[in-house]
Amino acid sequence: MTAAPVSVARPAEPTLARLLQERLLRGATVVAGDDRLDRPVHWCHTLLDVLREDGDLTTTVALADETELDAHRWPTLLRSGCAAIFVRGEAKTRIPAIPHLDAAPVVVHVPMSVSRRALVELVATLSLAHETHVLQYGQRVHSTLAGLLHRGAGLTALCSRLAWLSECSVAVLGTNLHLLAFDPGPAHLDPHAVTSAVKDAAERLAALAPPRGTHHHVVDLDLVVRDRPVTCVAGAIELVEQRDGWVMLLDDSAAVTDHDIAEHRVAVEQAVTIVGTELLRVRGLERAEERARGNFLHALLHARFSNRADLMARALHYDFDVDARYGVVVAHSGGLIAHRDSPTRLAEMAREATRLLESPGQQTLAAVVGDVIAVVRQVCPSRRGQPDPAMDELRDFATALDRRLAERTQRDVLVAYGRPVSGAEAISESYREARVALDLRQRLNVGGVCGFADLRVDSVLLELAQHQDGREFSAELLDPLRSERDGSLVEVARVYVESGGNLNEAARRLSVHRNTMLYKLDRISRLLQRDVRAPDNQFALWLAIRLTDLDETARRVNQDLKSG
Repeated sequence: MTAAPVSVARPAEPTLARLLQERLLRGATVVAGDDRLDRPVHWCHTLLDVLREDGDLTTTVALADETELDAHRWPTLLRSGCAAIFVRGEAKTRIPAIPHLDAAPVVVHVPMSVSRRALVELVATLSLAHETHVLQYGQRVHSTLAGLLHRGAGLTALCSRLAWLSECSVAVLGTNLHLLAFDPGPAHLDPHAVTSAVKDAAERLAALAPPRGTHHHVVDLDLVVRDRPVTCVAGAIELVEQRDGWVMLLDDSAAVTDHDIAEHRVAVEQAVTIVGTELLRVRGLERAEERARGNFLHALLHARFSNRADLMARALHYDFDVDARYGVVVAHSGGLIAHRDSPTRLAEMAREATRLLESPGQQTLAAVVGDVIAVVRQVCPSRRGQPDPAMDELRDFATALDRRLAERTQRDVLVAYGRPVSGAEAISESYREARVALDLRQRLNVGGVCGFADLRVDSVLLELAQHQDGREFSAELLDPLRSERDGSLVEVARVYVESGGNLNEAARRLSVHRNTMLYKLDRISRLLQRDVRAPDNQFALWLAIRLTDLDETARRVNQDLKSG
């Protein structure tokens, strides 16, 4: 059985009403302001001290003898902002009429038998008793939560113990007000209803929140949780001057007193530091685990395992099925880091990729490789005699990733993917194909999500482009054009063949006159010693240019794979 919270005597915050109940002041009479006796009282000062004080006097009692008060001092004293004026004398005190006074102090007549020292000591004793209780309660909350923190009990245990101590519902929310931990407490509040109510009050919470870096700031907020009024006391979790969430106590009692709120504020003030420390610890563990998972994914992409036993051992740690089918999806936006996206933000995007189109039993790993996000996605096995659905799965995932990253970065993103492979050891080949498809998509300005299999002609020509015969064929046709002045004739030939031999279209794309285009084509024909307008020669020129592009792409991708 869980023990109930220990009942601790709660000395009420001293007020004027509470002070007048003391035996010492039983002969006192309220002369003015008997409707304001709920004012808190923490200090009692003599008349001269009050008149010299420039600070806040809203919890201070001014003590004066009748003989000290004259027509000049009364107005100053009444405007001082003090909570009350205790006048010692034999007769009932008369107050001069001072019009237009807001929040005027309460005036109390005190018998001369009440000594100044006794009254000052009485106020100090009551105030100290209240402050001592607050300190004891704060120490109790701190020591209880700190003990759990040191034992590594976790965020949920801290949340539950805080609910036990405060007898309230407790919620720990992240920066975007998503729920990190919750305990319903004795009120049995619903976590989803609480989160919804907090989000509805997000603007009010933001308005009450202090500037970032403010130490231990706590705010009070009235919420409505499923038509039930709830008093919320919220403290901002500040880690290295950065707001990382909120600790909230939710009290649904019908009559929440000022003392209850004061206790809740003390509990929250103690909890935010300890909960923040636990969040730092959890975040450190998550980052260490993420780095280890990223290293494993890099090894998969670049085939960096010493042997199969090494692969099996590391895969077992991440529950990664080495015999399943996988495909690799890569995303790039023309230099993410160069466009004010820090490595931390890229890592956040990679984490988001792992949560796209989640499916039970389907693994998705993502990591940042340079300025490219690489995702290893598990796909369904192929079945003999039936169409392979894996390509559609990869395309759907790549399309979702393209859409999500475009929303996140607010700019165009290039996404490509390789063909599905069987077994973890073949993932590097799918990654290589995805990188080739990504590079070719950039070179050829292919629109939309692109897979290696979509570039059917290029995928067939890729092997020839890396063979000596393909390189000699390309060099034979293009070297004469490269040697001509600035080498611009290669680009002219590219645009001409990509325009299908249409002279006017090629001239328009290059922004040159038709006669200039005719001159350049004649120059290309003379250098190649063949008529470039002939269809066979146009095809040969197109093939040489395409083989060169594929060879350069393969060289760059292979270099990235080696250096990765």
